[in-house]
This record gives sequence, C-alpha cells and structure tokens, in this order.
Amino acid sequence: MPDVDKHIVNLLAGLVHLRILEFDQECPTEDVDQFIVEVSDRVPHLEYISIHRLDHYYKRVGGELVICDGMEHSRFEL
Repeated sequence: MPDVDKHIVNLLAGLVHLRILEFDQECPTEDVDQFIVEVSDRVPHLEYISIHRLDHYYKRVGGELVICDGMEHSRFEL
C-alpha cells in the first residue's frame, strides 16, 4: 500500500465519530480494493464508504465493508 494511502487510513482511524465517508470526484488511491480492505480492518467505526466517480458503494456488514448498490448506501436511507 502506498504511503499516501497509509496516511489517509491513519487519519480515518483517528476520526472516531466519522461514520460515512464519500469521495465525490477523486478517489484517494488507484488500488481501491486494497484501500477498502485496509480501511475495513483499521477503521471499524466507519459504516459506509462511497466513491461516486467509480460507482462503488460499501457498507459494514458483520464487521466488514462489503460492496452494496447505491440504494443500500446511507445517503438514500431516511
């Protein structure tokens, strides 16, 4: 994992009240799958991640971030 990704994951781990993370235009990394695995392991309080430009949505199920569709993501829940 590149150093920039490690710094982002470390920052997210420190933001303990953060539950939802959305990237609207730019993804912070080229290896999205590895980034999600690292975030899932190191940032257990994060419940949702979306990367809109890539149409990737993740939600925490059973302690892991798993792929979901946009309608299952929190921004669409009431």
